[in-house]
Formats: sequence, structure tokens, C-alpha cells
Amino acid sequence: MKLTCMMIVAVLFLTAWTFVTAVPHSSNVLENLYLKARHEMENQEASKLNMRDDDCEPPGNFCGFPKIGGPCCSGWCFFACA
Repeated sequence: MKLTCMMIVAVLFLTAWTFVTAVPHSSNVLENLYLKARHEMENQEASKLNMRDDDCEPPGNFCGFPKIGGPCCSGWCFFACA
């Protein structure tokens, strides 16, 4: 019973702490993201999604240290592009 009460108090404390430390203007952040997305829909030349990266390495070329992302067109690098 004591453990249950302690867990309830801990959850309530953490919930209150989350609300106290939350960003006060977080709704403006979401609004700005919405406006940016809307602008990119209206002006497709401004969209980063339509840009193609022609500087990437084709499969089989050396890319360096194993990583995700990197210079490979596929995004997978394990010493050679996948």
C-alpha cells in the first residue's frame, strides 16, 4: 500500500514538473512549422524535399567510416556505399 502511494505521488510530481518546465510559447512553434509547411506547398521551388543531391556517391564507391546518412545516395555507408 505504501509503495502504491509513493508511486502515485511520484507520478503526480513528475507530471506537475513537466507542466512547470514546459516551454510557455510552444503553440507558436507549432504554428510556425505549419506556416512553413504551407509555404512550401504553395511554392514548391522553396521546398527542400524536391531538391536532389547529385553529389552523392553511387553504390560500391568508398565512403569512409560506417555511418547512416553520409555521402552515399542510398544513405548507408559501410566503408563502401550500399
